[in-house]
Amino acid sequence: MASEKWGRDAINRVCTINRVCTEQVGNRKRDQIGCCVLLPTGKAALQAWQEFWQRGDRTFKLKIGVEAFEEELRVFEALVSELPTIARLRLDGNGGLSVQQAIAWLEACQHIPKVEFLEQPLPPEQFDTMRQLAEQYPTAIALDESVATLAQLQKCYHNGWRGVFVIKPAIAGSPSQLRQFCRNHAIDAVFSSAFETAIGRQAGLKLAAELGNCDRAIGYGTTHWFDQGEMEDFDQLWQTL
Repeated sequence: MASEKWGRDAINRVCTINRVCTEQVGNRKRDQIGCCVLLPTGKAALQAWQEFWQRGDRTFKLKIGVEAFEEELRVFEALVSELPTIARLRLDGNGGLSVQQAIAWLEACQHIPKVEFLEQPLPPEQFDTMRQLAEQYPTAIALDESVATLAQLQKCYHNGWRGVFVIKPAIAGSPSQLRQFCRNHAIDAVFSSAFETAIGRQAGLKLAAELGNCDRAIGYGTTHWFDQGEMEDFDQLWQTL
């Protein structure tokens, strides 16, 4: 059951690991940036954020396009009304929204400063539409599935994308080529987890420290979705960093 993921022990573990993740990003305003925490969907999000907030997290992600739009909108409105002013919220469509739904979300978000960006609202093949929407609405749009590999990232950049790029080092490809591309182009990069192994996570954090946008939380607040055995592996890794 998803609700079982949200026990106190799981929250304590993710907050400990998020603290270490943040420390790994060097001098990047670590107290203000931290990790973006993935919340459960639906009404469970309205309780889950509070425990993480008390432990120092300030940026949260909510998946959308999972339930009926009207229900998700009600949860969203309740969540943004509860979140403190300095909180930031990312909405992730995972490429599963229709154009009409994407527009509806952008209209719902356009006067809410707490919304940091709308992530991958449409499938990758609708790149041109996402670029047009990014130009029409004040809420930023981030590409994720559209830039899963380095080749896709390069293509989107050369086709004119200048919004946020969510980069998952575990699946992007050559770290050295990714590093070179990011160094050569001033992109707005958010490095994120792909639910990788502990070693892959460590490598991703190093790239985030070097290449990520220091004004945005890194997307590694996902460890509470692992089972206890995997979490113990993470705990052992952090002790060696």
